[in-house]
Amino acid sequence: MVGSPDAALDLYYWSDYLCPFCKKFEERTFPKLVRTHVAEGRIRVVLLQFPNIGENSMTASVMSRCVWRQVREDSPDTFWNWHSTVFDEQGFTQGDWSNRSNLLELTESVEGVDASAVDSCLSENRETLVSAVEAERQRGKRAGLDGTPSFVLYDPDSDTAADLQGAQPYSRFDSKIRSLTE
Repeated sequence: MVGSPDAALDLYYWSDYLCPFCKKFEERTFPKLVRTHVAEGRIRVVLLQFPNIGENSMTASVMSRCVWRQVREDSPDTFWNWHSTVFDEQGFTQGDWSNRSNLLELTESVEGVDASAVDSCLSENRETLVSAVEAERQRGKRAGLDGTPSFVLYDPDSDTAADLQGAQPYSRFDSKIRSLTE
């Protein structure tokens, strides 16, 4: 999660580390959302996993949980560094770049993350973490989402929501956010 717990809106963001459209969103739209609407307290972003591009998608999703477990108390920003690094290094969607050993090697390059601890977490907790990730994916499906990236903007005060699917430009997010907050 990124942003203030008191933000007016929640932006639920379902993603897949192997999804090239998620990478496009991460590079073009997400930074501007963080600089504007998150920084100004209008939204907080809740990152959810929706692995849908094969077995390595689940491995990357589960690995993200292991990284989060490791850094959440002392250095939550380190998670976002890892998250960005994975998208920066994204190869072909079915390519070898996303297998467990390559993702662990990539994890070693992120300052503040212990790749051997992540590897242990994967080995010891995979079944539990797969179940948690699958629950996130099912939550997205119940919201009518069928791919990545997918988003639901939710206003808890009025109990209204709006969804966006795909790597939409910043202007589409800005318009939806302003329509729910004004």
